[in-house]
Amino acid sequence: MKSAILIFLFLLLVNPYNSISQINRQPLEIQNLKIINPDSLLSEHKEDKLKYLSEGDTLSAINSLIEISTIHSTTGNYPQSYDGYWEALIYSKSISDSTYMAKIYRKLGTLYSIFRREEKAVHYYELSLKVARSFIKESKKRYKSINDTYYIMASHHREQGNYGLSEKYLDSCRIMYNKLSKTNYAFLDAEQGYIYSHLAKYDEALDLLLPHEAYFKSSYPEYLVMLYSFLGDVYFGKGDYSNGETYYLKALESSKKHQSHSNYVPNLYQKLGDLYFITDQKDLAYKNLQLSKNLSEQLFGLRSINNTDILEIKDAFRIENEKQNKLIENAKLNRLEQQQKTLFFRNIALTVSIVSLILISGIIVWYLHKRRKSEKQDFLNRQKLNKEKNTEILASKNRELTSSALQLIQKDGLILEIKDTLTALNKGNEREIKQILTKIKINKNQDWKEFNARFTSVNKAFYKALSEKFPELTRRDHRLCALIKLNFSSKEISSLLGISSESVNTSRYRLRKKMGLKKEDNLFEAIARL
Repeated sequence: MKSAILIFLFLLLVNPYNSISQINRQPLEIQNLKIINPDSLLSEHKEDKLKYLSEGDTLSAINSLIEISTIHSTTGNYPQSYDGYWEALIYSKSISDSTYMAKIYRKLGTLYSIFRREEKAVHYYELSLKVARSFIKESKKRYKSINDTYYIMASHHREQGNYGLSEKYLDSCRIMYNKLSKTNYAFLDAEQGYIYSHLAKYDEALDLLLPHEAYFKSSYPEYLVMLYSFLGDVYFGKGDYSNGETYYLKALESSKKHQSHSNYVPNLYQKLGDLYFITDQKDLAYKNLQLSKNLSEQLFGLRSINNTDILEIKDAFRIENEKQNKLIENAKLNRLEQQQKTLFFRNIALTVSIVSLILISGIIVWYLHKRRKSEKQDFLNRQKLNKEKNTEILASKNRELTSSALQLIQKDGLILEIKDTLTALNKGNEREIKQILTKIKINKNQDWKEFNARFTSVNKAFYKALSEKFPELTRRDHRLCALIKLNFSSKEISSLLGISSESVNTSRYRLRKKMGLKKEDNLFEAIARL
């Protein structure tokens, strides 16, 4: 019995809980993977990556790289995982894809968290949050990315023993769940229940964990490894070793059945060993601790401190490589700046030339415009002078016509007097007198024909306007309008036309009616406007 106890203590020393806990402190995003035939999957994803890159499908190539890196991480090949994530990040930055960038930053944070590089882990988690929050649209994709990062940060801080901060991030997850319209809080409750178990709030932990067992069985059976492990810890803490043993065994059975969470198996055997040691089942305790040690060496050997050194070397190499690339980039920028300066001065010279050309063109255009404007004004002035001249000529001719018409009236009056005198003096020579009177009448008519021809020649535009505006007017009406335009009185018109004054008034009345004038309209003004 003493020998068994000594062996047990030895195994406990060579297989401390901290070593196991380092295996199991991976956040849920990696823990939830179910990897079957990883070599086959790796080969398949590598072929896909090369195919997508050859086709120019960068997004699909990034996704394949993330899958490859995740498999490497799950199987303990962290250096390869690290390289893959950085390669995927470079591609993501080249196409400015925020969705994958947020996811890769989360994955890198998880790698650093595994190796207890806490500051680095938090730095990359915060980068993931920053990128996710920068998404252009308020969308479910944005909320999911933020939620995934919150959840990992909650798990990370829970592992660090920062339970208050862990709960804060879980509360943030619940807010995101509402935006995503999710109603099932099974994963969040499981994480909260695990926090309660660390705080020795065992009953609260059971109230959160037990109701979700059926959900995980139907929807996420691989997660049962985690759930049963949590429940085993709660019952172990309560001192209910029977239920504790049951759930630890269920967790082992689920891991075997679903081939998932193999990194938890060494820890489960150690917990069983501790439980059997407390319940005084030394043989079972020894057996389980031995299994824990063997599995830990197989699994944890891949994740030993050497891997940490390799990760740090790779990190240093990447940083140095980035410095070299930055130097090269700066040299390119300097050359580009010189080219830009040369181009700038060329542009200035070209701009000055163009501006000068525009100014000269503007002056020429302004001069031509001013010249055309001056010529147009001169033309208008000439037109105005010609119009005024024509108006004056027309007025002068009309005055001559008026004078001529008055002379005709006087002449007609004189002829009438001569006619009356001849009639009185030569009653016996009536035949000769009639001949003389006939000649006088013919001469009178001829004079009026000449007058009318002259008036028509001078006032062509007047007659044209009169005919267009009042087509129903007769030639007699035209003659009356012409005499009115010359401002003859009714008496003078009656003398010129050889009709009585009453007939002239009657003709004026009919003319007003044909022209559609109102009582208050002035006939002379209406005709003068034409």
